[in-house]
Amino acid sequence: MNHLLFSCLVLLCFVLNAQAQPGSVTKTYTYLIYHKLSPGLTIQDALTVEREWKTINQAAVDEGNLIGWHMMVKQMTSNPNPNEYDYVSCIVSPTMSIKGASPAAMAKIYGDSVQTRMANLQKRDRQTAPVVKVEIWENVDALFGTEFSPGKTATVVVDFLKLRDPQADWLTLIEPLKRAWAGQVKQEEQRKLGGWSFSALVVPNGSEKGYGFAVARPVVNLSVLADTNDPKLSGWSKQLTRSFEVVRQEVFRFEQFTIRPTAAK
Repeated sequence: MNHLLFSCLVLLCFVLNAQAQPGSVTKTYTYLIYHKLSPGLTIQDALTVEREWKTINQAAVDEGNLIGWHMMVKQMTSNPNPNEYDYVSCIVSPTMSIKGASPAAMAKIYGDSVQTRMANLQKRDRQTAPVVKVEIWENVDALFGTEFSPGKTATVVVDFLKLRDPQADWLTLIEPLKRAWAGQVKQEEQRKLGGWSFSALVVPNGSEKGYGFAVARPVVNLSVLADTNDPKLSGWSKQLTRSFEVVRQEVFRFEQFTIRPTAAK
């Protein structure tokens, strides 16, 4: 798989486990693959390629080899280099390694020309939006509402974090954060917040990156972040900044995504 082949380097979610089940704490991994559009091209050009990857990755999800795949387009960033990349494709896997669609599934998609069609897709991928960075994140914990879907909660806010005390036990520090957020992820509150996930950077991890953790929050719109009258949101924010410093904040839009089979829910 484009990203799977490249990701033999091994990459929120995403940081973001976009298909996580409510209350799920099963450890999973998110491969973040950052793409920079070639000069003169737009997201619409990239969508032609990414829709084809979606079909391939959906086959892997249907077979249970992947948890999910999604394409997130950058909307805003505090990155001092705002042109570093244009969008991110994410692969969520149940293991550190990635297993793609089976030969049989690929044959259903491409018939007897799998190798030729895949080579062509990979070529178009490189020409349209080359990969400029890859990261692997371990999804430590997550909680999503029963009605959460990337299609319903299209905006994703990702805070990239570092510990204020490098020696602190960060696993202990996230416990009060989890409790503070639990009240937010309820059926009647889906109009505001889809959920949250907390992830730790695995590869490449170094102090020069400035961050080692990330919190992802799918929201209906950015007004949620400005809702200072909500004591739950305010309490969570204070608890977060007590333990972690936000090094970078980025806002994405779900553009394409796979769907988990009903039997897997």
